[in-house]
Amino acid sequence: MLLLPLFSLTSLISSVDAECGLRPSYESFLETGKRTMAGRYAKAGEFPWHVSIQSNGKHICGGTIISALWVLTAAHCFAEEVPPDLTVVVGGTDLSLPLEEHKPDSLILHENFDGMSMENDIALILLGSPIEFSNEKTPICLPFIHDIDTWQQCWVAGWGSTSGAVTVPASHVLQKARMKLISREQCLERIPELVENVLCAELEEGERSTCQVDSGGPLVCSYWNTMKWFQVGIVSWGEDCAEKPNHEILVSVYSYHGWIETETAIRGKPFFIEGIDISANASVVPSRLVPSRAQTQLVFLEYSLFLFIFLRVFRLV
Repeated sequence: MLLLPLFSLTSLISSVDAECGLRPSYESFLETGKRTMAGRYAKAGEFPWHVSIQSNGKHICGGTIISALWVLTAAHCFAEEVPPDLTVVVGGTDLSLPLEEHKPDSLILHENFDGMSMENDIALILLGSPIEFSNEKTPICLPFIHDIDTWQQCWVAGWGSTSGAVTVPASHVLQKARMKLISREQCLERIPELVENVLCAELEEGERSTCQVDSGGPLVCSYWNTMKWFQVGIVSWGEDCAEKPNHEILVSVYSYHGWIETETAIRGKPFFIEGIDISANASVVPSRLVPSRAQTQLVFLEYSLFLFIFLRVFRLV
């Protein structure tokens, strides 16, 4: 009699949304704060939130898992028209291998996206079926603060895309490069036409060219010495790969919290930003201090399970 309720509670616990920003198959809690490994190619589980957006089976843009039903990407990937046979491929770094595919239910471009200035270059994809999270498929956290000095160890990755004026052949294996966020003032000196709500980044010293990054893909950074990763930017456009230094221009995800929450709620699948205390009078605080919905549910279920077992044992004594 005890086994059936115990199994039901255990199943319920396992169905709780995955904690955002963690890489369970790449690092353990014993390795908290260790850096992403150097090298050109991403390891399995290193960027478990990174997805390939494809048309007719060919990679066109990157994107990011932010929840089981929502993928975040760039609007310019679909500016001309919605590509035929659009799919979102998740769960791996090698596109030559069979991977999990999801059909979009709807595509939402920012209503004020400007293809000339690249202002508001942000889009959401609502999936037709939820992603079942695993060690290779986890959501990224969204940022709780705008200050670029908060973020450490920033990375971009991709299978290849158009970067600046140069189109590079797609790689079937996910590649990565470490980036450094720079101030808006520094960026304006080189790019005076810079629009609002964007960030600038450049390659860390010793890194290879960013020609292999994905348009629409994430720039992710760790938060101090925690093992949490946050999507600080969406790759929008970059300077010609031959330019030194080569700057990447990124949509500031923090600036679009409200847009993401509004658009997902309108579609009946509301998404709440991880790392934000949404109580009426609370200020924004780091996610390490604010339990996520998944954490709260898990703690409740664990206590419920403990209480159930205790009562059953007590009755048998």
